[in-house]
Amino acid sequence: MTMRAVVIGAGWAGEGHIIGLRDAGVEVVALFGRTPEPTYQRAAQLGITDVGFDWRAGLEELRPEIVSIATPADSHRSIAEFAAELGCHVVCEKPLATNAADAQAMRQAVEGTGLKHGYAATGRYAPTIQQTRQLLADGVIGRIREIESFAHLNVPMWRLPYCWVHRLEHGGGMLNNLFTHHLAQVLYVTQGAMHAVAGEARVLSDQAPVGPAIHDFRQLFALAGTWDPEQAKEWRAANADMAYTVTAEIRLGDGNLANALFRASVLGSTPQPEFLVFHGETGSVFMRGVWAEDDRIQRLMVSQQGWEEVPIAEAITSGLPQASNPLQRCWNQFFREFVADVKGEGYAGYPTFHDGYVAAAVIDIARKGYDGKALHSRE
Repeated sequence: MTMRAVVIGAGWAGEGHIIGLRDAGVEVVALFGRTPEPTYQRAAQLGITDVGFDWRAGLEELRPEIVSIATPADSHRSIAEFAAELGCHVVCEKPLATNAADAQAMRQAVEGTGLKHGYAATGRYAPTIQQTRQLLADGVIGRIREIESFAHLNVPMWRLPYCWVHRLEHGGGMLNNLFTHHLAQVLYVTQGAMHAVAGEARVLSDQAPVGPAIHDFRQLFALAGTWDPEQAKEWRAANADMAYTVTAEIRLGDGNLANALFRASVLGSTPQPEFLVFHGETGSVFMRGVWAEDDRIQRLMVSQQGWEEVPIAEAITSGLPQASNPLQRCWNQFFREFVADVKGEGYAGYPTFHDGYVAAAVIDIARKGYDGKALHSRE
């Protein structure tokens, strides 16, 4: 019998989950959203006939094997707990929750029940990440000592229309939406675990202009540089972090500790605006980007005069699903692993609610370092 799933959330993540579930052989029997027009549009785009707006009633009626949560984070806990009570396996988009307490409650709702639970920090499935994990496991740069993860998006958020991304209580901010991927990548590559952490998160603007309604995260960035905030007749309070610095000690798979620095901001750019570097005792491995098809890995050894490019192994690229874009490919691989586990074929290492809780706990610590002052204000 074909396994059935219900997806809750009709934005970008909802689309990614639907395509990923189908790629894994699951029938998506219904889509539940918040706003009628974009929800019906997404359902029509993907050929889903059962559309609803009361997910509780829908889950009670349908009792699917899998519930896939693709909403903003403020609703994650209530959906996950309800689904678990019905005996459904649960997938949740990152961040797992808006705070560590809710993430821990979600974890407790599924652990020990026999239910499978997946946390969609899918950046770990990028080919560069897969290849780098193998390089480090092979010891090509010796013992890992330092790790750097940097990103500059060059998209001032106070110039973009107000939406859930501007509010922490809805799951907005850079820590929830970028750091979650970067942390998952580093822990996966190093086969490590968090040992100690400190940090700060900065709210660069305390207001955002009200403009076109945003129902899909891609719409927000499509407006960058094209929408003039001076058109706005109203500005609303914003409290989400748009820059962060997190320092950590990571206990590696070999038992040693490495220092890690995570830094990101919506401000500015560099010749390599997003990169990840691992520094070992005999060399360094540098990744330019982690999503696009043309992203590259380079290696510099202590005895070398320059950087050399490291090709992605054909076994890695051929082992990943085919997809319309690199981000969807990562969703597809995540769902293939999750569904295989639900079918009893074994756990292949996909992120779980445990990983989501760890990320939420780290984010809580980073936010405690914020002094409450915004860089940009209209007052």
